[in-house]
Amino acid sequence: MAAVGDVPAIAEPDDGKVVLAKLSWYMPHVTPNSQAKLAVYKTTESKSSLPVGYRMIQCDSIPFPQTRNFTWRLSVKSAPEKPRWIIVALQTDKSGDQQHNPSIFDCCNLTNMFVMLNSWRYPKIDYAEMNFTQQKFSRVYGDAAVFRTKFYNVEKLISSPNITPADYKELFPMFVFDVTKQSEKLKNSVTDIQIKAQFSANVAANVEAFAVVISDKSLIFQSNGQKMRV
Repeated sequence: MAAVGDVPAIAEPDDGKVVLAKLSWYMPHVTPNSQAKLAVYKTTESKSSLPVGYRMIQCDSIPFPQTRNFTWRLSVKSAPEKPRWIIVALQTDKSGDQQHNPSIFDCCNLTNMFVMLNSWRYPKIDYAEMNFTQQKFSRVYGDAAVFRTKFYNVEKLISSPNITPADYKELFPMFVFDVTKQSEKLKNSVTDIQIKAQFSANVAANVEAFAVVISDKSLIFQSNGQKMRV
């Protein structure tokens, strides 16, 4: 018999499970009118080439070693793919755990981070004395806050993320690197992407890093007189 005042232990709930029994993918169909069809036929018959540009998004992750200095060779991009934005975030002990929110990230005592594209560095100047505990993170917060404004090329009032500095520190410390203004030397060459990070203490166990690379990529559709090929 439990003593007066004892609180019975609460059993932890079982892990949740999602079963997908059916998946539907809606594909919109566009039916051109007669004028548009004629233009397509003429373009195909003339053996024309059509350049097509689009934004490519790639996400990579890696477990961080328990060290104070770390270099992550992210990937190698070849022309005509051109990296434009690189977003990095760290997360502690949230992978595969349903009791933790995987949409929340951590600063992990980070003091500096930068990106190397071949021999070119972004940003060129360190995030001097960055310290989240001492509220010294205004530059990285500013870079993250203006991302949508630059990415969508719209007014700040419309694109504002509405993330306060306090929310950024506690919930969304993401590091946004604007590499849109690349040197001419990088535009038609292979681009080696590396991320370098420095911490005030050894990184804790079970820290995972995520990086999203947003690139401009172009394809050419070439006609052989009957149909288009990439």
